Amino acid sequence: MEESTNAPAGAGSCPPLGTLPVLVYDHERGSNNRRQTAFAIGDESLHMSIVPELADNYYHATPHGWVILVAPGPSPRPRLWDPRSGDSVPLPIMELGLPEEWECCLSDAPTAPSCVVLVLDMKKPSFLYCRVGDTLWSTHDYDIGDVMLSPRVRAAEQARHPANRVIDFKPMTPEISYMDRPSLEFPDGCNCINELLVGSRGELFSVHICLKGFTPENLTVRVYRIDLMLGQPTLSKVDDLGDRAFLLSYTNVQLLCSASKYGVKGNRV
Repeated sequence: MEESTNAPAGAGSCPPLGTLPVLVYDHERGSNNRRQTAFAIGDESLHMSIVPELADNYYHATPHGWVILVAPGPSPRPRLWDPRSGDSVPLPIMELGLPEEWECCLSDAPTAPSCVVLVLDMKKPSFLYCRVGDTLWSTHDYDIGDVMLSPRVRAAEQARHPANRVIDFKPMTPEISYMDRPSLEFPDGCNCINELLVGSRGELFSVHICLKGFTPENLTVRVYRIDLMLGQPTLSKVDDLGDRAFLLSYTNVQLLCSASKYGVKGNRV
């Protein structure tokens, strides 16, 4: 079933792209093609809409369901937008502008006073950050080391010695630490694993998409809980996610939701 709507985002209580959660395909920006096409996972319906917030801004969806919107042009003033309610949270002006390639992460829901907004530059070791309620963005450059390795050797080293990178925003200057964690055996028939880190309800999970041989075919999916209480991470296999549903992509774009609240099957990745 296909539905078409041109209602502005936030009008009434109906989400602008149909019943959440949705997978959104954004058509190219431009005056002649400003639509978004969304597939609602719960009822498997297709929606075509013009959502001004998405059509007129650069944006990035966060796992908390909020979207950061950044207007084109110099010194933009971004904001966090909740497509479920239409609510917005203003952020400071970006004096230096937006990186050419970027992603956004939130440390918590924007309604939390400690929420840190992180805009990561994907082309160089640098990021912008602020807290909700701040009046300016801060820039932090970090060191990725000076050892030059080929992509194949670097990938092999990371597979043998996986590590978590943790950013602590409590000090005046962000501190990045590295915590090694144990590597896991590949299941029989698997030669490659795509790993995604997922934070949900105060817990950290490692989701392993195990591929069949060297093909893109999924062999199995395994979920591990990461425990940081003892200083060094420990992994424990999770057999039941309960009411949780993890919607993940290979670019580590993710949405975490209560299955019963949004009408999708729980205990699913």
